[in-house]
Amino acid sequence: MRKQIFSFIGLVTFIIFSNFSCSGISNTDSPNVDVNQVQLDFKTWWDYNFKNIKLSADFTPLDNSSNIISKESFLTQLSKGEFIPLKIEGAELKYKLFKLNPSTDPEIKTQLKRIGDDEYIKYKMEGTKMPVFEFKDIKGILYNNESVMGKVVVLKCWFINCLSCVQEMPELNKFVEKYKSKNDILFISLAFDSKEKLDSFLLTHKFSYAVLPVPQSFMEDSLKVSGYPTHFIIDKIGIIRKVVTDYHEMIPTLNNELSK
Repeated sequence: MRKQIFSFIGLVTFIIFSNFSCSGISNTDSPNVDVNQVQLDFKTWWDYNFKNIKLSADFTPLDNSSNIISKESFLTQLSKGEFIPLKIEGAELKYKLFKLNPSTDPEIKTQLKRIGDDEYIKYKMEGTKMPVFEFKDIKGILYNNESVMGKVVVLKCWFINCLSCVQEMPELNKFVEKYKSKNDILFISLAFDSKEKLDSFLLTHKFSYAVLPVPQSFMEDSLKVSGYPTHFIIDKIGIIRKVVTDYHEMIPTLNNELSK
């Protein structure tokens, strides 16, 4: 009789833990920072977020209860301005949403909502066709959907007075140099400055991308660009595969597309 009781207890325990595991819930999802400390002031949060949270990356999204959810749902919840994403300790890249404290700096809430909105827009662009375009670069070379077909396109949206857009140019030039032996890749940039201003600017600033002066409305209405710089990876059949702010984050997608 005692043996049967212990067998029954063991069975119940197995079922409970099996259901617990299959639900995607885990009480080991501890963040790599104290959830209260990181919300103490804007600078503390900003520094943490900049160093740890890369929402364009491929990661496992967890909600506030540690349930695995879709990336779309994760970004939608983040855009409400009620949660803070924190990185979970461990080898696998996981981000979990934690409820913001009522006393959290309102500016943190505002920025988190903006980040959620921006990242959601970028995410929804991925997997869609590159909008119809046809523009000449400052050398008079025409670029359109047909002329870039069969090439992986690295596309940058920028403008002259964008400090971060200009500061990254030396590194992007190295990037172009690295891939110069490949004939299936194009580096193109769209700037909403006039051709005359771009010609003058490029006399003192080397930029190895093709530079196309385009209307600002094309970038913001057709490409849904909400901040600068913004970088796109477009595959050989014209599908947008990655949209990022930090160019480092597009490298894995670029290498993947070039290997196909």
